[in-house]
Amino acid sequence: MSDFPSSTDPTGLGDIDRASAHDASLITPGLRIASIKVNNVLLKGIEVGSSADVVNLQELVGNTLKLTRRRRISRDGTRYPEPLPTWAPARKLSIEIHDYLRYRDTRGLSDNTQTASKRTLDMLFAVCGDIYVSSITHAHIYKLWDLIRWAPERRASAKILATRSADELIAEGKALNLRSPAIDTFRLYRRQLNTFFKYLVKAGAIAQSPMAAFDELKDSLIEDPNKAERLFDGKELQKIFDPVGFHEWAKVWPHRWWCPILGLHMGMRVGEVAQLKLANVLQDEGMWCIDIRATVDDALRDAPGRKSNQRLKGRSAIRCLPIPQTVLDAGFLDFVADIRDAKRLRLFPNLTAGTKGDGTKANYGACFSRQFSDYMADLGFPKGVRFHAFRHTLITDLKQQGYLDQDIALVTGHATAQERVETIRRHYDHPTSPKRRRTKPVLRQWQREVLEAYRPPVVLPRYERGQFRDRLKWDGLVHP
Repeated sequence: MSDFPSSTDPTGLGDIDRASAHDASLITPGLRIASIKVNNVLLKGIEVGSSADVVNLQELVGNTLKLTRRRRISRDGTRYPEPLPTWAPARKLSIEIHDYLRYRDTRGLSDNTQTASKRTLDMLFAVCGDIYVSSITHAHIYKLWDLIRWAPERRASAKILATRSADELIAEGKALNLRSPAIDTFRLYRRQLNTFFKYLVKAGAIAQSPMAAFDELKDSLIEDPNKAERLFDGKELQKIFDPVGFHEWAKVWPHRWWCPILGLHMGMRVGEVAQLKLANVLQDEGMWCIDIRATVDDALRDAPGRKSNQRLKGRSAIRCLPIPQTVLDAGFLDFVADIRDAKRLRLFPNLTAGTKGDGTKANYGACFSRQFSDYMADLGFPKGVRFHAFRHTLITDLKQQGYLDQDIALVTGHATAQERVETIRRHYDHPTSPKRRRTKPVLRQWQREVLEAYRPPVVLPRYERGQFRDRLKWDGLVHP
């Protein structure tokens, strides 16, 4: 064996270096290499018995060659080799997944996000097997796309993937000629995979992400003329808030009464309005406001993990909104007084967060969403038109009136592409003490102007004090 690698074979591994790390037929079990000299480093007693060993040997020789190459660093041409750090062996995919998910547990991410991460990595593991993460290539990602595309619904759970191979599930889906998942499904998996592999790159576990070859998925330009419109016109809003029909449906529960009203006039997401606490209703700059943020639940204060059952879509969702006069005139503060008299912490205590020991991961808005969808179906609205349409209607109306995205974002809690909402907040908010932040009146006035500009053509029912006294006393579904 030559003392130095040749120019045509820089690693000195010959055919072994060129062999695919995933083709075990090219590997001779129990192969022993007496020595390999890479520049001034001599590697001795090398045993190669598997594909993984070949990958490790390739990385070792490649890193050694890179780190020991000589460079001119002085005028007189004296060369000094770079120091060779202690080499760390590659780690298996199972170990990296375990550590990655454990780390994400410490970041306070939502249960849905964690579930999506685990599901994605379970499917990656089913495709790759427990190989070294440095061995994962774009070929594995191609196969993973096939699994996502063809795996029958609910057949790709961790339990099933432990007993059935990815090839079997792909073949089953093709035999059934299953319809392809929505493009947003592929986007979700792509986002989770990107995050995982970027983490591995930053950690030094891999040199480059195998996802680098896969660009963002494009939106389809094809429109479905039969797809339900996600906006309400004036007649549809009047149908929803019909003085007789809405009153009969809404009088059963306080959340049925107030959630649609707040969603209509303030553009709040269903999860935001359903999880409101009494403490979220406050006065700021002389205005009654709803402060949308997640606060610590007393019952969870000393518990490990999440400290609140309230959830936010993102940092931009944190906002404090003046309550429109129309909502105040409908008796909202009388309802708040009833909640206070009933000594309830939450505005809609009859909605459960799905955490009463049944093992579900629902949020406060899940129960109300089902009830509202049933109500909409009874009114003849097509499937797919839900509570979120209130938000789309408000935004569209304000845009048609000429309000800028930045103006609307201060109400809806979006982050705009041109200027993030946090930037506007920093411009109009200023601290007066370490423990308290006060807001310049101009911000609240600006938000109130935007909200008051939206005037849906409906007449709201008038709330009467004590209207839900019995419901607020009932402990059947009260949580927490």
